[in-house]
Amino acid sequence: MNNQLLQNNIRLLKDYGYGEELIQNPVLEIEKNKQGYDNIHYQTEEGKRIYIHSQYNIERELDMLEKPLNIKEKDAVYIVYGLGLGYHIKSLKEKISRKSLIVVIEKNMDIVSTYMHTRDFSEIAGKNIVFLFGNDEKIITGFSENVFSINVLPTFVNVTNVILPSYFSIYGNWINTMQNKIMDTVRHAFFMLGNDMEDTIIGIQNNLENIDEILKSPSIREFKDSYKNVPLFIVSAGPSLDKNICELKNAQGKSLIIATDAVLSTLKKHGITPDGVVSIERVLLTYEKFYKGKEIPRETVFIGPPVVRPEVFEALKDNKKLVCLKQGERVNEWINEIMGDERTLPMGTSCAHIAFSFGRYVGANPIVFVGQDLAYTKDGITHSENVEVKSKIDTEKDNKIDYVKGIDGDLLPTSRAFKLFLTWFELQIAKSGGDREYIDATEGGAYIQGTKLMTLKETIEKYCKGTVAPLHEKVSVCEINKDKYNEVIEEIEKLIERFEKIKEESKMHIIRLDKLYKQTIRYNKAFSPKDKEKIIKVTNQAEIVEKLVIKNDIERFLFQAPYVTAVSRIRMLGNNLSDDNLRKSAMIQRKLCESFFLGSRSVIAVLSDILNKMKINRREENERTREVG
Repeated sequence: MNNQLLQNNIRLLKDYGYGEELIQNPVLEIEKNKQGYDNIHYQTEEGKRIYIHSQYNIERELDMLEKPLNIKEKDAVYIVYGLGLGYHIKSLKEKISRKSLIVVIEKNMDIVSTYMHTRDFSEIAGKNIVFLFGNDEKIITGFSENVFSINVLPTFVNVTNVILPSYFSIYGNWINTMQNKIMDTVRHAFFMLGNDMEDTIIGIQNNLENIDEILKSPSIREFKDSYKNVPLFIVSAGPSLDKNICELKNAQGKSLIIATDAVLSTLKKHGITPDGVVSIERVLLTYEKFYKGKEIPRETVFIGPPVVRPEVFEALKDNKKLVCLKQGERVNEWINEIMGDERTLPMGTSCAHIAFSFGRYVGANPIVFVGQDLAYTKDGITHSENVEVKSKIDTEKDNKIDYVKGIDGDLLPTSRAFKLFLTWFELQIAKSGGDREYIDATEGGAYIQGTKLMTLKETIEKYCKGTVAPLHEKVSVCEINKDKYNEVIEEIEKLIERFEKIKEESKMHIIRLDKLYKQTIRYNKAFSPKDKEKIIKVTNQAEIVEKLVIKNDIERFLFQAPYVTAVSRIRMLGNNLSDDNLRKSAMIQRKLCESFFLGSRSVIAVLSDILNKMKINRREENERTREVG
């Protein structure tokens, strides 16, 4: 055994977040194949002896793996099932494009240990390679944490599986299961991109129109572990809520009860006052359905992002608020930087996600799900009986129906959005590493991996023992910091300048493309070499605009949906400079620049309106101050 090799490998493993635990397993039997290459002779659980790599010709095996991949033709994410002795990974690493990514998955720690004891890890390690070792939970968690970014997501349009033939024999069923889990995670990542630009612009507008509410709210940082080991109940509007809501009153005053906005009326009907209510939707309908004209107890604290409609805050003018910023959301991160303290939470995409993250942040234990079905009943009921959005669907005719495993093991119909919500919960629970208990007291609905099933009555009897300080007593109301207010104004002015540049450069490139179209592209004839050169020269000038877009987080955030779409479509054309591909590429690019132009114009209008209002408010406040003085 080469001790120096092993120590070098251990040092390199630390760059990937692993330690010496990966070398503690046995070293498997190594044999030479017919060519003299090292090979692992592996024994399956059934006692079958299998060689991990070809026993005859390694090069031919690699050629058979790589030939269908069209490696040089596209940027892609290559998901490699099986570390083996790394021959296939080294070969793939040497051939992929600069923007491609290799994700190596290995569940068998004996194989990992064997590799680290016998091979040079530096041969396959690299900045565009991710290694995921361990059980399913660790693999999916690592995939979610380490793989996704705005720079990588366009590449996920081309996800390619690379599987050693021997791994089909050893782990065939497991590979199929893992592929489904990974694709669920990929779909969730795309879902997190958000909606279209119009929706994103509404979000920017709401966030900034609610800047006063942010400034008047204390930082979430003040509440770190403030309810350590206190039970917290997340009450959602699933159909199972009707089974046990009557029990929830017994938890009041002995726990934290955080309600999603959809169940406020239902809780009031049963005499339950939640400690907090969470909202996340930016649309007016949320206000009209759940807040307008409703008597919401003053003891209920609003918990959530400033992206909700200003009307929601107006309806809660007598309630205290804990305005949190969405972690990873570019506008919210920008606001957080201005505030100068930590106000962010990982919020996911649903109200219950916010409640979950809040519970974890304040140290609550256990975190209990109530009414969190994440599925429909078998006969298509979508929500609790008293919820304003309650409906019934025909699961036989609805083509958007998906299915999840229920708590009883049966398959339940669900929506794609609910399934993504479920994926988020499971990822977050997996990441927590067993730091607390998660209890599903819904008594129906989807099975949430990582939770313990209990009835609500049993949960309350076991965990709700003492008196808990109400949340509203801990939330203070802050005075608006004038310096921060002025800083927001200055930053908005800078934003407007940046979007003005994008608007102007987009307009200029649209003019160039339109001129190109009139002179060359519109004619249905074969392009001469000179024509092709001209088209390529003009289309390459798109880099001027794209650099402005990807330079800053907010611009990237706004344009990520059309950008990902356009990049994906262009990549699908490949590197073939055919006449048809050149035409298509130019037209896709024009549409993208049009999105940049129109989006920038809309953002500028929104920001300018908010800026004017803020300047008027500042001027009026200064006048009031002078009068008092």
